[in-house]
Amino acid sequence: MVIQAQGRKSASPNPAPSYRADGAEARACLLRSALRLFSESGYRGASTRAICKAAGVNLASIRYYFGNKLGLYRAAVREPMAGTIDRAPGDAQQRGCFDPGATISLEALEVFFRRFLAPLKVGEESRHMMKLHFREMIEPTGAMDEAINQEIKPEHAMLVRMLVADFGLERADLDLQRLSFCIIGVAVHFFVGQNIIEQISPGVLASPRAIDTLAERLAVYSMGMIEAERSRRRKALKAAR
Repeated sequence: MVIQAQGRKSASPNPAPSYRADGAEARACLLRSALRLFSESGYRGASTRAICKAAGVNLASIRYYFGNKLGLYRAAVREPMAGTIDRAPGDAQQRGCFDPGATISLEALEVFFRRFLAPLKVGEESRHMMKLHFREMIEPTGAMDEAINQEIKPEHAMLVRMLVADFGLERADLDLQRLSFCIIGVAVHFFVGQNIIEQISPGVLASPRAIDTLAERLAVYSMGMIEAERSRRRKALKAAR
């Protein structure tokens, strides 16, 4: 399909793109525009006309790709960074970190955090994502429940599965769940606190390489938390005897 070009004299600070796109590109463009406008104005405040104008497509595109406005909104909430980030492990060795029965290792945690932090590499869109998620908490439509089930729970379950195997447990107990949320929490802070971090120490999130370095450091720090939980369990077991 052809994305419609806007007039060159438009006063809009974000003029619509002027290029020919295939279906995947047009869909991604719609998602990016929807992510920004929904985050700024909420579900009710962002009009489909404004979204399509920003994306440079006609109104029929929403029905074609997403069914309706709600379908577009749910996709913007559910799909990480509007499909701009490839969060899959890059090679066979990395994929092996997440095989069933795999235990916690520094390499596995580095891959986990690289996947988790990947949206930060696109800068402004990651802020729109967090703002949209906060809006969804205040004005729920049910879209966040889908995101939790399809994105957040699988990532959490993957981490818990490795911890269970590493600690030699049959299933995760409450302390292991606490540990898993603490590990994930150290990464979540860099999404929630982007503006604060960039004012205090902008180099932390300054580039894709900086974000990869952050993933490596978080893996090391998390190994410290895991070892602390092992030590706590050993002491508790000793005291119980």
